[in-house]
Amino acid sequence: MIALAAAAAIAAGCGRDDVKVYQVAKDNSPATPPAPPREAATPPPAMDVAAAPAQSGNALPQFQFSLPPGWQQVPTSQMRVASFVVTNLSGPSADVGIIPLPAGENELALVNMWRDQLQLPPTDHADSVDISVGSDPAKLFEFVSTAPVLDGKFLQRNLVAMQTRGSMSWFFKITGEDAFVTSQKNIFLQFLKSFTFSDSAAAPGLLPTADLTAPGGPAAAVPPADMASSIWTVPASWQSVTPSQFLLAQFLIQGNGAKAEVNVSQLAGEGGGLLANLNRWRRQLGLPPVDQEENFSKMVDTLTIPGGQAQVVDFNGTDAKTGQTARLVGVVLPQNGQTWFYKLMGDPGIVAAQKDTFLKFIQSARYPDAH
Repeated sequence: MIALAAAAAIAAGCGRDDVKVYQVAKDNSPATPPAPPREAATPPPAMDVAAAPAQSGNALPQFQFSLPPGWQQVPTSQMRVASFVVTNLSGPSADVGIIPLPAGENELALVNMWRDQLQLPPTDHADSVDISVGSDPAKLFEFVSTAPVLDGKFLQRNLVAMQTRGSMSWFFKITGEDAFVTSQKNIFLQFLKSFTFSDSAAAPGLLPTADLTAPGGPAAAVPPADMASSIWTVPASWQSVTPSQFLLAQFLIQGNGAKAEVNVSQLAGEGGGLLANLNRWRRQLGLPPVDQEENFSKMVDTLTIPGGQAQVVDFNGTDAKTGQTARLVGVVLPQNGQTWFYKLMGDPGIVAAQKDTFLKFIQSARYPDAH
């Protein structure tokens, strides 16, 4: 059951494998709100790309949107289906997130949860203004702290749009330094108006590019059928499986009762940057994060690909999901204004035996937009 505690994920940055088409599952279970946790003032870094929580029922509509200039998509976390960072040259960056949840949450309880995130006292009324998401009506809630809760230095402003579609409510939130979020408000509203929903089914995890500056608006989705065979030379011993949500391709490697997986995803721009993704992978192995001052570049090797270079990391640790010893080889590859992420993770013996094959697989790629 998803309740108000799940909605707290919206407040927590709503806080972090160019998304323009998504498919998630719906939940028809009732919602009983427990007390929400308090959000850290600083938005967390890029985290693992994850689907919405496993739910029952029919698929939600897919959606498509146009990405404003200066907004950068980053990997999602928790309940999100999309996350973005908006760079602020004079202060902390703003965070934008999108979360679908079962409809029926108490609106006043949500408002007081969002107020609590900014250390504001509760209220007995839920003030909002009418806006639109796509061509349909929605509500916009706006909050600003009275104390410097952001990094202990800045007032924080949160804008939260809510639209109910059938049995689900969609939440869109931008949060950050007061003046900067104020300057982004009209852009945020235009971003919401660019949304279009479709009831037609399509493969989950499809991530085509769209940009408000591109001629003709959002780019059309690239059909995923036979994507793996058309882009890479796939090793015969790898088993292609239906990609998890937000992945472009996924493969299973098995042997002697052990296994490893290969995941491929793609994001616009830098996709959160090398350091953030390096630490994301380290968290998956229960390893502590590193920072720029620790010379994280010593952990990074290079891989020559046709037309450029990729960056490679190789870690050993404990799989945070299974508790088993694991090894992870990750590759970050900038290509034509996008960043491709490749990950080989699983049993250390299989990863060791497959590493060279994995790197050759990456070098075999023929990217659709390559010049």
